[in-house]
Amino acid sequence: MKLVKKLFFILLIAVIAVVISYFARMNDTYVTLNLIFVSVKEIQLWLLSLFCFLAGVIFSVLAVFLDIIFMSGSERKLRKELKKVKAELVAVRNEKLADIDDADFADKGENLPAETGAAVEENHEQK
Repeated sequence: MKLVKKLFFILLIAVIAVVISYFARMNDTYVTLNLIFVSVKEIQLWLLSLFCFLAGVIFSVLAVFLDIIFMSGSERKLRKELKKVKAELVAVRNEKLADIDDADFADKGENLPAETGAAVEENHEQK
């Protein structure tokens, strides 16, 4: 399966190279590029298109990289808050359990009320 993926990747690269070379042959005219501070004379149109495409790729990669950095910082903050809330929840649960004093039942010789089969069925039907 890995061999098929590699062959597919090589085929994809070959097709892209053929499309780029065809585009270059069809757009071999020379143009003048006038920017604000610089003027570039006699640059081929396909080369200008390639530079614009590469500039777009670079800016896109930078934007995604910056987004990943900001998201990882936000994730780290949320993980810290989650740990804090979990610790607080455990503390509240332990406090509630400590309030229940089972020793009172044992000292008095009382047992917790046991439900009969009919009472259990009624509770399930009510829910």
